[in-house]
Amino acid sequence: MPTHLNLLLLEDSLNDAELMLEALRDAGFALTFRHVDSKADYLRALDHPPDLILSDFSMPQFTAHHALQILQERGLTIPFIVVSGCIGEEMAVECMRAGATDYLLKDRLGRLGHAVSQALDRKRLLEEKRQAEQRLALETYHDALTGLPNRTLFLDRLDRVYQQTRRQPSHLFALAYLHLDGFLVVHDGVGPEAADRLLIEVSQRMLRRVRSADTVARMEGYEFAFLLDNLKVAGNAMRVADRLQQEFATPFTIDGQEIVLTASMGLTCCAPSYEGGDQLLRDATTAMHQAKTSGRRGFVMFDPVMHEHAMARLKLEGELRHALERQEFQLAYQPIVALKSGQIVGLEALLRWAHPEYGLTRPDGFLEIATDLGLMPKIGEWSLREACRQLTVWQAECPQVRPLTVSVNFAVRHFVDADLAALIQQTLQDTGLDPSSLKIEITESDMMQHPEAVTAVLQQLAAQRVQTCLDDFGTGYSSLSHLHQLPIAFLKIDQSFVRRLGADDDALAIVKTIIVLAHQLGRQVIAEGVETADQLTILRALGCEYGQGYFFAKPLPCADVSSLLASSRRW
Repeated sequence: MPTHLNLLLLEDSLNDAELMLEALRDAGFALTFRHVDSKADYLRALDHPPDLILSDFSMPQFTAHHALQILQERGLTIPFIVVSGCIGEEMAVECMRAGATDYLLKDRLGRLGHAVSQALDRKRLLEEKRQAEQRLALETYHDALTGLPNRTLFLDRLDRVYQQTRRQPSHLFALAYLHLDGFLVVHDGVGPEAADRLLIEVSQRMLRRVRSADTVARMEGYEFAFLLDNLKVAGNAMRVADRLQQEFATPFTIDGQEIVLTASMGLTCCAPSYEGGDQLLRDATTAMHQAKTSGRRGFVMFDPVMHEHAMARLKLEGELRHALERQEFQLAYQPIVALKSGQIVGLEALLRWAHPEYGLTRPDGFLEIATDLGLMPKIGEWSLREACRQLTVWQAECPQVRPLTVSVNFAVRHFVDADLAALIQQTLQDTGLDPSSLKIEITESDMMQHPEAVTAVLQQLAAQRVQTCLDDFGTGYSSLSHLHQLPIAFLKIDQSFVRRLGADDDALAIVKTIIVLAHQLGRQVIAEGVETADQLTILRALGCEYGQGYFFAKPLPCADVSSLLASSRRW
C-alpha cells in the first residue's frame, strides 16, 4: 500500500524536480506536492506545513541554508533533505548543523526513497517521544527492573498496531502472553534480589528470540506480553512461541545456583471479529491460563470456546460470592461404619452448593474457584458450625447410637493462614458439642505442603481432645518420619486402593501394608470407597476398624440421615 506524502519541493529546475518526483513514486510514495522556487512562495507554503521538504542547495537569491533558518524562526520541525547537483563537504556539514535531516547528490536519486523513509520515520519517532513526554510527565513507559516496556506502553503500541490493521487488513500481527510457572516458589527460595536478577536474565533471553520490530513487555510480576507485528503469515506466531519455549530448556544460573524455569503461554492472532486490542490481550491471557491449567508447560492457541468457559467462570464467581449470604450451601452426610459391629459410629460432612440454576453441585465444581476468591475461610467456618450443630441434634434424637462423631474437612490454608484451633474451640462452646465428637480431616497431599505448620495445629487440636484424621492416605507420599510425629488418631485409606480389592493383588498388598503400619504406630484405619460385600469381608479380615462408601450409603441429606440413625441399621 503506497505511503502518502505531502511534499514541498524547493527547486528552480523543472527537470530536476520531475526526476525527484519520479524517484519517490518509484519508491512507493503517493505524492501530494507543491513546487516553489522563491522565498516568497516558500513562506506562503509554510502556512500549511508539509510532511517533508526537498530543497536544492542554491537558487537565485535563495539557498537551502536560508530556508532552514526560516524553519527554525517559525519553530517548525519538518524533515528537510538537501538535494544538490554539487555540494561540498563543508556546505553539507553547514546544512546539517543548521537542521537538515539529510543530503544527497542529484545523480544519486536512487537513494532518495530510502532517505525520505528514514526522515519520515525519524519524524514519527520524535513526535511519539514528544507526545509521550507530555502524557507521562513524571511517569515512565518502561519497567524499572528489566528495562522492558511496561503495561501502559504495550497497550499503546497494541492499539496503534490494531488501528493499522483496521486500515490495512492485510497487515497481520499476533499477541502472546507468558506466565513463569511457580516463580513465587523460586522467589521465596533464592530471595528477592536473586529473583530480580533472574527476571532480568529471563527478559534478555526473550529479547534474543524476537525481532526488533516486535514488542516485549513486562506486564506485572512474573508475566510478559509479546506483540508480534507485521507477520507474513499468522503461523509464524507459533514459530516465535516455539523459540521462546526453547529458551527455557536451558537452566538459568544465579549466584552459582542452577534454576530450571518453565513457562505457560497463550497466543491469539488478529482477526476481523476483534473490536479492540484489549480483546486480543484478554484472549491471549485466557489461553495462557488454559496452558497453565493443562500443565503442558508450553503454549496454547486461543479458541473461542475458551472465552465461553472464561465467561461461565466469571458468572460462577459472581454467584459464588453471594451463595453464603443467600444460604445456598448445604451439607450432605456419609455414614462411617465400625466394621466389627456393623454399626454407624460417625458421619462425614460433605459440602454441597444448591445452585439456583444447576441444582445440587459437588465441591469439585466450585472449591477451586472459592479458594481463588478467598472465600474458603468463611465457607469452612460455616461448614464447621453447621456440622457441629446438626450432630448435637442427632445425638439428642438418637441416644442409642453411641458414639456418634462428625468429620469435617479442612484444606491446608486453614491450617496455615487461619487460627483453626481457636475457631474450633469457639464453635464447640457455641454448639455445646463434646470435643471428642468432632473429627478434623486433612488430606495427605495437603499436609505435605506445610508439614511443620500442620503438625503444630494438630497438636493444639489434640490438646483440646478433638480427633484428627489423615485423609486420602497412600496418595501424598508422606514420609514415615512425618507420619510417626503427626498427632493423629486415624488414617483414611484412599478409595482408589479400596475399590480394587478383590480384583487387584497389588491393591490388596497396599491396603494390608497400610493397616499393619497404622496399627504399629497406634493409629486406627478408615477405608473409604467400600462398594461391595467382598470388599467389606476383606477389610474385616485385615483388621480394618472402619469403613465408608456406597455399600453402606451415599452422602445423604439431613432428613435421610435422621431416618437411618433411627432405624439402628447394622451391616
